[in-house]
Amino acid sequence: MRRTLFTAAAALLALGMLGSASAQTIGFTVDCSRGQKIADAISRGDASKPLTITVRGTCNEYVAILRDDVTLRGDPGLGGTVNGPGSAAPAILVEGDRTYIEGLTVTGGANGVLFAGPGLASMTNVMVRNPVSGNAVVARAVGDLSLSGCTLMQANRGLQITRGGAARVAGSTEIRENADAGIFVDQNSTLFVSGGSKVLANGGNGIHLENGSQGTISNSEIAENSVGIVVSASGASIGNNNIHNNRQHGVLAQAGATVGVSNNTIAHNNEDGVFGYLGPTLVLSGNEIAYNATGVACRADCTLQVSGENIHHNTYHAVVVMLDSRGMFTAPTTTASGNAWVDLWCGDPKSSVDGVEGRSYDGGVFFAGSVSPSCVGFSE
Repeated sequence: MRRTLFTAAAALLALGMLGSASAQTIGFTVDCSRGQKIADAISRGDASKPLTITVRGTCNEYVAILRDDVTLRGDPGLGGTVNGPGSAAPAILVEGDRTYIEGLTVTGGANGVLFAGPGLASMTNVMVRNPVSGNAVVARAVGDLSLSGCTLMQANRGLQITRGGAARVAGSTEIRENADAGIFVDQNSTLFVSGGSKVLANGGNGIHLENGSQGTISNSEIAENSVGIVVSASGASIGNNNIHNNRQHGVLAQAGATVGVSNNTIAHNNEDGVFGYLGPTLVLSGNEIAYNATGVACRADCTLQVSGENIHHNTYHAVVVMLDSRGMFTAPTTTASGNAWVDLWCGDPKSSVDGVEGRSYDGGVFFAGSVSPSCVGFSE
């Protein structure tokens, strides 16, 4: 009988119907108040099996996760903290695939958390603050990093994505009070921000994309930064956000950037609501742009397409087109009202507009507001 049961179990295992030993998760609890170390728990785990480490108290150590399939989480009742004891290394270094960090506080280190591999990783309900010298979270050449319900604060930058990395920020994540940018993305990297996230009160720009990077930013609040969102030599889709009270512009597109801006509220920024400069292409639709210096400014070989905007109560103009730039208004009609100066102003004879009264190539008029005599049509 025992031989028969053994034979049946072996057959089921061969068919994949029973879990193998390699699929069983190993779990350790590390009590930092008792002098236990996370590094010891990592070294004790069988690298062929998933490993879960629960952290209690504050562990003053550098943690290096160099293997795959590791979950590092704070104790649900007592909490857990990883504190990098100096600036010699990141508080947590991740080079393995399928790494999950949950419910922890991370402080200290050269950076808070450095993801340095091409694998999959996530952070859920993690606070990263006060690294000794660097950024809260760095994603370098990471295939897919997701952050949900996290807080990244009081670092140089909150989140830096570089070297072709990709990161998703969602679940009401807050990135705030960092000395430089809240989120900085460069070197052909990719960013997704959504889900009620907030990028607030950073010393530099809220979100900054550079050097061939791509960003999708939606359903979030970007406020009280230097510039709310900067897109430079990169591309971005910016939709359904509240972009307000930034110290300079709400959105800045420059150096050949291609940017779509749709259905946002862009208000109370100290300079322009949306500013395009040095060869960008801007496509605006369905935004409310109000109480800025100028609503929309397109300068220096800028191409602007506008439809269905409500641009009102800006200190100067609703829209400025100048320095060899082009502005085209398409259906539905854009309404400009309550702006202190002429609504549409063209700063030089090399710039042109289409879709406004008396300056429409095909006769369509899609701008309701005052237009300066300096504006010429595309066909002139």
